[in-house]
Amino acid sequence: MILKLDARKKIKRRLVTVSCLIVFCIGLCFTGCGEKDEKCDVTIRIKNNFGKEWVFTPDIEELTYEFEYTGKDMEFYVDAYKLTDEPDFTGDKWIKPDFSGPNVFYVTMTYCQPDGLNKSFDGPVKEKGKYNFCAVADSTSTIWNFRVVYLNAYIK
Repeated sequence: MILKLDARKKIKRRLVTVSCLIVFCIGLCFTGCGEKDEKCDVTIRIKNNFGKEWVFTPDIEELTYEFEYTGKDMEFYVDAYKLTDEPDFTGDKWIKPDFSGPNVFYVTMTYCQPDGLNKSFDGPVKEKGKYNFCAVADSTSTIWNFRVVYLNAYIK
């Protein structure tokens, strides 16, 4: 008789354990079936140190602008961004970019000399030629969709 009670206890423990595992797995399934975190499209504002600005809405990928040669150093940078369709960011609110973390922008620049040679470039824009400023809304972001925009600047 004692053997039968011990066997029943073991069976009961196993049933409780299996039941708990089933409930846990069902809970995981429902957690995974909720709405996925949806990211927003991002509008990017690029500026230069002379106050000129270019706005890249989600439908604009590339813009071109011509400057007359002045001999003065000109720099381009991502000034701000705003999110579309984001309930927490309603209105026309521009947000200053972070420089670390998941929601960052990366920028690169290339320079094409008047003789046609391309090279990577990280200094101020000054000499005649074509400059390509590329801003990347990084894919590590938790709030926006990845995107790349290009600002082509010609110094005549």
